[in-house]
Amino acid sequence: MSCGAGDDHCCYIDGVACLYLEEGTVAGRRWACGLLRALGSWAAVESSPQYQADVQPMWSRRGGGGCATYPAGKTCAVCGQRDTGQ
Repeated sequence: MSCGAGDDHCCYIDGVACLYLEEGTVAGRRWACGLLRALGSWAAVESSPQYQADVQPMWSRRGGGGCATYPAGKTCAVCGQRDTGQ
């Protein structure tokens, strides 16, 4: 996953926008995770069958981690996601 500039987002899987990336569905944010919006917590997202099938394999190939803690210890300047340690 990586962030671009301007109108970009940080939700890439192997260079392609994540299936669950949404635009304009959460007030005050341009980009949002559809799974997070629907399931309500990162714990629920990361244990969901959809995440396990479509997203976690990318993290596993990269040696671990997950969307809940990306970007580790930082706030993404593009989407505003912060690693909260939860």
